Amino acid sequence: MLFYESLALTLVVYLVLRGLGRGFATRRGTFAYFALTLVVYGPWLLSRIWGIHFRTGVAWVAGTWVFGCLLTFAIGLPLLLAKGILRLVRAFSKSRAAQGVESVEGRRQFLGNVALPVMALSLGGVGAVGGASSFILAKREIFIRGWPKDLDGFRIGQITDTHVGDFIDPETVARAVEVLNHAQVDLQVMTGDLVDDLKYLEQTFQALDTCLARHGMLAVLGNHEKMHHRLGPTLQAYARRREAGHLRLLVDEREALLHNGSPLHVIGVDFPMHNNANHYLPRSDRQQLMNVSAKRAFPQERPAGEALLCLSHHPDFFPLAAKRGAHLTLSGHTHGGQIAIGGNPIFSTYDYMLGHYQISDSHLYVSGGTGHWLPVRYGVPTEVTVITVRAHG
Repeated sequence: MLFYESLALTLVVYLVLRGLGRGFATRRGTFAYFALTLVVYGPWLLSRIWGIHFRTGVAWVAGTWVFGCLLTFAIGLPLLLAKGILRLVRAFSKSRAAQGVESVEGRRQFLGNVALPVMALSLGGVGAVGGASSFILAKREIFIRGWPKDLDGFRIGQITDTHVGDFIDPETVARAVEVLNHAQVDLQVMTGDLVDDLKYLEQTFQALDTCLARHGMLAVLGNHEKMHHRLGPTLQAYARRREAGHLRLLVDEREALLHNGSPLHVIGVDFPMHNNANHYLPRSDRQQLMNVSAKRAFPQERPAGEALLCLSHHPDFFPLAAKRGAHLTLSGHTHGGQIAIGGNPIFSTYDYMLGHYQISDSHLYVSGGTGHWLPVRYGVPTEVTVITVRAHG
């Protein structure tokens, strides 16, 4: 859907630029704008129709364009409103203040014709380079009070938010699994938003099949699995793998692992939305669905002295997991905002955006994501994560 949404955004941005500067109202300006649009959307469309991944080229061009359009819209719309106000001033006032509008108008023309498009595309290019870059291997060590000493040093490899589709191909997932195999983690987890384009579903699952972790791979659903009629095929693909026992999907359920003689209970909770529904639920509705998942998935009482690991695509489940005794919760969903300055995401739309959080003796790690559906990154690289859990105290 990003293709059509961004195409609509492109048309809206053209109207904004046309309203701001006379240059985009001319035939030459209009031709240049839509010629660039064709350069952006032509290869992107071919990649969608024929399943061809132009990889870095398409991701870089599309990321630059889409992010540039977003910036242009965010800055240009207020300027367009200001232009309307200036016209009202000019129409209803003949004072000296109104005469000064001409100089303001000249500066606005320069801003709309040159400065704003150049700035937006330049910043978009910087973000697109980050979006097209390969994932990093992020290593985290988390010390947890109450974590069994027999499980000290237990290593978990996390893959999340791959969004295999327009900009991320199944080979990226294969490389992520290979990196975790090389790291020799004890357990691999996939915390949702695996595939956006179903024509890559089987190839992506074949990549997951290459997991060599001692305890295999456990997975949960994200919101993208439950959108655009993807849920049925995704559940079927997981069901076929579950029979082999190496790749298991947990939907409001738990599985017990035995590691060095010590049990580890892994709880996987569903994403709080209905199939093909809007995942932007009111907080109260989302909380109600999360409460249902917590009641279904968690044991009535935490097993004394035994480890609890929770997998939840949505990080806002963390307080419920902490309340029910989870030592560690692993999440994704936020992509870390994809853009951060000084380590701080500029789009902080969630309670838990990126990195390590703690409530009492319960811990949460939110990954920045192994992929994305919009190929723009700055300050938040895509990642595959290795988490080493240490017994503390």
